[in-house]
Amino acid sequence: MFQRIVRAVSAATLMTVMAITPLFAASDAQSESFTLDNGLEVIVIPNHRIPAVSQMLWFRIGAADDPAGKSGLAHFHEHVMFLGTAKHKSGEYTEIISRHGGENNAFTGHDATSYYINIAKENLPLAMELEADRLGDMKATDEAVKNEKQVIIEERRMRVENNPDALLSEQVSAALFRNHPYHWPVIGWMHEMDGLTKDDIIRFHKTWYHPNNALLILSGDITAAEAKPLVKKYYGHLKKVAVPPRQWNDEPPQNAARRITLHHKNVKRPSWSRTYAVPSFAYGKKELALPLFVLSEALGEGKACRLYKALVMEQKLATAVSVDYGGFSAGPALFDITITPEQGIDLAVLEKAVDTELEKAIAEGFSESELTRAKTLLKAETIYARDSLTAMARIMGWIRMSGLDKDYFTRWPSLIEAVTPQQVNDAAREVLKPTASVTALLLPEDTATAKAAGAKP
Repeated sequence: MFQRIVRAVSAATLMTVMAITPLFAASDAQSESFTLDNGLEVIVIPNHRIPAVSQMLWFRIGAADDPAGKSGLAHFHEHVMFLGTAKHKSGEYTEIISRHGGENNAFTGHDATSYYINIAKENLPLAMELEADRLGDMKATDEAVKNEKQVIIEERRMRVENNPDALLSEQVSAALFRNHPYHWPVIGWMHEMDGLTKDDIIRFHKTWYHPNNALLILSGDITAAEAKPLVKKYYGHLKKVAVPPRQWNDEPPQNAARRITLHHKNVKRPSWSRTYAVPSFAYGKKELALPLFVLSEALGEGKACRLYKALVMEQKLATAVSVDYGGFSAGPALFDITITPEQGIDLAVLEKAVDTELEKAIAEGFSESELTRAKTLLKAETIYARDSLTAMARIMGWIRMSGLDKDYFTRWPSLIEAVTPQQVNDAAREVLKPTASVTALLLPEDTATAKAAGAKP
C-alpha cells in the first residue's frame, strides 16, 4: 500500500537512504492523538516545513458495505456529499475552499471513504466548519441527485468501459472473490447504479456517517494542543449514533485456478497478469503481511528485481514487470503480478517463463542481497512520504482502516528489517498457489492479432 502512495526511490539513492534511515527513525516527530466524547478519533501528524495543513476525514464505510443489488452506493454517496447543505448550496463547498487558496477532493475504496482539504493553516477553521456542516446536515435537491447519478454513470463509461485495464481488473476481482463483497466494483455495476435513489443515499448517510465511525487526520503545521480546541468547536456538537457492525461474507477456500481473456478495441499491446487472494494485516494469516511486502519488492520492484532480470534482461521476453501487494486491506489482499511482453512474444511462452521463475523463487528462496535491497526500498518509502502532507494523511488513514495502531508508520523500518529470509520463503510457498489465483490476458480486439499474441482458444 505504501508503494501506491509514495513510489520507491531509484537504485541510485539506495546508499543515501540506508545511511539516513537510522536518523529518520530517531528524529521523526511522533503523531499525536485524542478522541472526542462523541467518538471521533483524531490523529495529528506535525510537519512544520510549510504553514499548511491537510485535513482528511475518513469513514469506516466503503463499497464492500454496499447493500446487495445496490453496488456503487458508497461512491454515489461520496458525490452527493458535494451537493449542498441547508447552509451552503451545491458547489459552494468547493468554491469557498478554492477562493481561500485550498484544494479538495474525495475517494471511495472497498474499505473506506475519505474527504480531504489541503489549505493554509490560517484557514483550517474554515475547512473544519465546512466539513462538519455537511457531515451533520447533508441536503441535496431531487434534481441535483438525479443529475449526479448521470455523472457517475458517465464516469463509469469513461474510466471503466473505455479503459481495458480497469475493465479487466473489475473482471479479475469478480472471478477471484466468490463470496466476499470485494467481488463487486467500487463504482458499481452499470445496471445497479441506474437504480440508485435519493432515499438510498439518505438511508446510507444516516446509517454510517457519524463521528464514532470516523477518523480525522490533520497532517501539517499543527500540534495536538492547537488542534484539540478547534476540533471540539467544529466537530464536538455532532451526535454519537450506534453504527451497525459490518456484515461481510467470508471467502471460502480457493481451490481452482481461473483464467480470463479480455479483448478490447483500445488495447494496443497485450499484457499478462496473475492476481492472488492473500492475507493482509487484518485478514487471514496476518503474520504473513510483512514478509509479503518484502516478497513483492524482491520479485517485481525496479530493474534489479528477480522477475525483471529474468524476463526482461536475460530472456528478452518482456519490457516491463510490476508486482504489487495491498497488505493494508481490511479484507483479503491482492498480490498482483503484471507483465508487458516484448513485441511478438507469445503470451503462452511468457507465462511458462513466469511460472518457472516463481517455482524457482519458492524452491530456492532469495539471496541476502535481494532481500536487503527490497527492505531498503520499503524503508525508504517512510522517509520520502514525509515530503507530502497528503501522502502522510493517506498512509495513516489506511493504517488505521486496517486496524493497526497509529505508531505503526514509525515502527515500519524496524519491522521490515526484522523480516527473515525464512519468513519470506514461507510466505511465497503459502500464497503463490495457482489455485488461489486468476490469470488474465488482455488482448487487442482483432482476432488475428489476438491469436498471434498467444490467446488460448
